[in-house]
Amino acid sequence: MTVLFLTTDLMFTSRLSGVASRLGMTLKIAATSAALIKLLAADPGSLVLVDLNSPGLDPRSLVADLKALSTPPQAIVAFGPHVHENRLAEATAAGCDEVLTRGQFNAHMEETLAKWQG
Repeated sequence: MTVLFLTTDLMFTSRLSGVASRLGMTLKIAATSAALIKLLAADPGSLVLVDLNSPGLDPRSLVADLKALSTPPQAIVAFGPHVHENRLAEATAAGCDEVLTRGQFNAHMEETLAKWQG
């Protein structure tokens, strides 16, 4: 399975890459929503991770665009800082399959990926 990760945080990507590799998953990074949609078109059925701290991100628009694709993602998991309650709520309202604080995702990264791996 492929994990498509929307983020500009390359430090966090390193740890996630190791976890994905241990689970037999491939990790691909996108810095923009448009790049993420292009990756998904090439890799349908992927798990999408969204860093809610990504610059210029509009969660409602992104989730709507992803779900409207002829080959939508298997799931959309978003995470962000616990102090950004409005952003987390916005991701939930947008229709993300799972929304976590960054701390929750960091602490349970392997379990979260494995859960969606099937």
